[in-house]
Amino acid sequence: MAREGRKRKLLNLSPELPTEIIFSHILPRLPPKDLMMQCRCVCKSWSSFICSPSFVADFWNDRNKSTTNFLFQKQNRFFSSKIEEKEQQGGGNNNNNNNRVLIPTPVAELSYLSRCEALQLYRYDEVKSVHGLVCASSRKGDPVFVVNPTTRESIQLPHVKHNAVVVYNFGFSPLTNEYKVLQLINFRKSNFQFNAFTLGQDSSWRPLQVDPAAGNVDLPFKIWAVAAMTDSVCINGAIHWIDKREKDILVFDVEKESFSVVPLSEDCAQGFEDYNEIFPSIIEVGGCVAVDIANRWEYDRIILWILKDYQNLVWVKETITFSEMPEKTIRSEVLGTIHTGELAIMMEVVDSPLQLYLYNMKSKRHRIFDFVWPGFKAEPYGRPLLQLLYCDSIVPLK
Repeated sequence: MAREGRKRKLLNLSPELPTEIIFSHILPRLPPKDLMMQCRCVCKSWSSFICSPSFVADFWNDRNKSTTNFLFQKQNRFFSSKIEEKEQQGGGNNNNNNNRVLIPTPVAELSYLSRCEALQLYRYDEVKSVHGLVCASSRKGDPVFVVNPTTRESIQLPHVKHNAVVVYNFGFSPLTNEYKVLQLINFRKSNFQFNAFTLGQDSSWRPLQVDPAAGNVDLPFKIWAVAAMTDSVCINGAIHWIDKREKDILVFDVEKESFSVVPLSEDCAQGFEDYNEIFPSIIEVGGCVAVDIANRWEYDRIILWILKDYQNLVWVKETITFSEMPEKTIRSEVLGTIHTGELAIMMEVVDSPLQLYLYNMKSKRHRIFDFVWPGFKAEPYGRPLLQLLYCDSIVPLK
């Protein structure tokens, strides 16, 4: 009944308000769920406008500046929490993040995600978020899903079983507004197949014409090195992997569908030798590619190498230290930059819910954000795990 009443109110807007007011001032301010699940059903003109590339892009840019969403997993159940930044009354200088407060939404279960087979797997399988969409896949040959957590839409990509190891990566090209899934099939160490799938255009996987000598590098060898890692990040229209063995970064241009290699700086590469048992990860920091090379067991220190100048290969070292850490910290993980410009760092503490450290790269200060979990129980292996960050998006999948 409530939904029907809201729909009648929307219908009553048309004869009373000019179209320009509705399209320019009302629809852009509505919650994404209302836009996609209700407003699109009002009439064809509304649906066409809401799904237009220009409206989708403008909506994403506006929401991306004020909101960050967090996706959690506990066994095969999924949860989300959204934080929005608001000015604190009497806060003084608006440019100081410490004068702003983060307003969280209650942690809520996303029951519809449990229906996606790929999302029911162990958390270290491949789940990636790019430009508001989430791609979930597995090396076990299970179906691949693309999900819009904001609108609750999901699609399953064409599923073909291979007698091989299959790795998927997800990317977005801002130049063409295209989302692409890259498929790497490893039949043997010297035999690879590369396919791509463009959302909204392709009905099946397309083989890529890949030059095995791209960038004067033995590309199949590089692919094998990174195919063993599920860690990748899409920044500025390119998917990036880190190759610990060769100490460089492999890059896939989403628009051109071509590969290249970016070398790490000598000092950054040396960091791989200086730390034992490290698990280097590649992340996004302030719109730049960054590598986290510090030992994961040193919870009070994080060492980042940030590629500040992509063209001239200028790497900058950033060391983050925490003077006070919870005594029973068992793991820390750098997640990337959120909408406030701060670096999000997840801390796992024994007998405690997850803690989020938000680090200001300029002031060198941090603040702690606690997620509130109703009915939380600190049982072994029962703690919800933070999968990824994502932004609100109204990109239609169907």
